[in-house]
Formats: sequence, structure tokens, C-alpha cells
Amino acid sequence: MSFPHHQTLGGPAGPAQNVPMNFNAMLQRSAQEQGYPVPQSQGLPGAIQNAQAPGFGPLQGPGSAPFAPNTLGRPPPPSTVLPGDLPPQAFLTSSMLLDMVDKKVDVLLRDEKEYIGILRSYDQFANLVLTECFERIAARNPDAEADPTVPKWLACDVECPGVMTIRGENVTICATVDLDREDDPVGLRFVPAEVVRALVAEQKAKKALSDARIAKALKRAGMEPNQGMQG
Repeated sequence: MSFPHHQTLGGPAGPAQNVPMNFNAMLQRSAQEQGYPVPQSQGLPGAIQNAQAPGFGPLQGPGSAPFAPNTLGRPPPPSTVLPGDLPPQAFLTSSMLLDMVDKKVDVLLRDEKEYIGILRSYDQFANLVLTECFERIAARNPDAEADPTVPKWLACDVECPGVMTIRGENVTICATVDLDREDDPVGLRFVPAEVVRALVAEQKAKKALSDARIAKALKRAGMEPNQGMQG
């Protein structure tokens, strides 16, 4: 028993009737069935022709232009062009220090030490090199609690001879000094170094005693001290 227009079971596979032999003809046939206008164009055998359908971009084939990016109706973002006349220091993460070079700066460290000097150099890790540097030691004025009109801080400046190098990871604040106001700072009075050092030692001892009491109270409550709970 034979079946017309069908492949014989067990026979060699072959193309069915009315089936296009290349992808280009099959694409045109599918577009026509959907009701899309398909331009007829000549090309290489088997090449994909550009068929424009409503709401779709052209199909790209060998030798055609690349796909345009889909911006969803928005214009493409402007390309970022870096100027070529910037110095190499402008591309460092510490480039903000460029304007402070050869200026008087005030540097505050994580251990609450303070240094004032002229910034001569720095690197990409914000390591600072200061000259004409001195350390400013400050302590709270015990007389300010009774009289609010007196300065709240007592300070002295200790000279640091030579060149001072400060590691960048220890820096908390680095700012330029106002030369017009540095001789008369607000809320600060300069006293001999011996007086300031004695006050600093006394205040550190009181703080250590207070921290120990807080740590004991935290342990009694079932909490570990030194976990950001102390002020």
C-alpha cells in the first residue's frame, strides 16, 4: 500500500513538496502569511534578507550592518571623554589633596593626635609628608564647667623637628588652616606644656576608670564590652 505525497516508511529521507529549499524563501513565506510586506531583493543563495516588520528591527545577515542598541526611545548616553591635559596626579584617589600642597594643614589622627604643618607631598595612599610641623596637645579646661565664658580647651604646641611622615590610613581629617584666624582660635587658650600634659594624663585616667565601670555593667547584663556600646 502506498501513500502519495508522503515519505515511504523506511525509505530515504527527502524534501517534502512545496517546502522552500533555503531560509530566505521560508522567511518570505512566513512574513507573507502574517500579512507583513516583504521587499524582494537579490542576494547570495541562502543569505538572510532584511525584512522590515512593524515593531521589529531588520534581520541581520552576513555582511550586513551590526545591530543598533535598543534604547527604548531614549537617546544614547553621551560618551565620557577625559581631557588629555590633566596632570597624572588628577587620576589618583587622593587627587583632592592636590590643592593643599605647599599649604598649612591641620591633620587629625584616629588616636586623637593632632599635627599642624606644611603639606609637601603625598601619594596614592594619602600618606602625607609635612615640614615645619608641630603637635598640638589639648585638654579640657576644668574651669569651663563653672564659668562658661572661659575657653573650653587648653592647648600647647610641641615642635616636631625634621620631616614628619603620616600614614594615610591613620588620618581622620586633613584640612587647610585659616592663616587669618590661627593666632586667635575660638574656644582655645595656649598654656605651658606641663599644665596641658598633666591635665591630659588626669583626664585619660578618669576615662579609663569610667570605661572599666561600663564594661562591668555590660558583663553583668550578659553583653560583651568594646563592641561599640561605649561612648
